[in-house]
Amino acid sequence: MISPTLTQFLIDVTRGHQVQAYTNDREAVLKASGLSDDHCAAIRKQDIGALWLAGAHPMALLYFARACGWTGERYYECITNAGLSAKHSSNS
Repeated sequence: MISPTLTQFLIDVTRGHQVQAYTNDREAVLKASGLSDDHCAAIRKQDIGALWLAGAHPMALLYFARACGWTGERYYECITNAGLSAKHSSNS
């Protein structure tokens, strides 16, 4: 299920009205975001897998990964591994 709040935050800090503010002071933008502590921690750690499992839209997540300097290959590998991990966990 897509998380609209998380997805919008990722869009805002990579392509929207928060790009400059996030570049200047990431912590201030995260604190003002209203996101959960888990979401903020995943953003700080650039934990694409956790953000994927939390419901970030794949395109917003791709923008975020690219803004963090990730290659496409690394992004897709992380998404694949997160999906496989989630599938394995649900089968246990």
